[in-house]
Amino acid sequence: MSRRTATANRADPIQQQAAADGNGVQYTCNLVAVVGCCHRHLLTLRRSGVCGDELINHPVSLSFVSKPNSLYRMTSDRELVALGAIGKIENGKQIEYEVIPL
Repeated sequence: MSRRTATANRADPIQQQAAADGNGVQYTCNLVAVVGCCHRHLLTLRRSGVCGDELINHPVSLSFVSKPNSLYRMTSDRELVALGAIGKIENGKQIEYEVIPL
């Protein structure tokens, strides 16, 4: 399979602002703000024509995803435990979960 690439447009003010905010969220620990900012920029990028695999793999998208990953201390094990727990919660069962302080 050949390797596919895309180019981020350095002259596009939408991509420049999204990149600036993606860089800025790396210094925050307000998860709601990170997710809201990410959502806003992903919608704006999509409306400007960056979509599909190009949007998913855009450096801005990846920078926004990296912050929640670090805040959640995400590992494959933590993800599997969480995915197992949500089914129990959905069915009205009480679960206990690990809390890792920031």
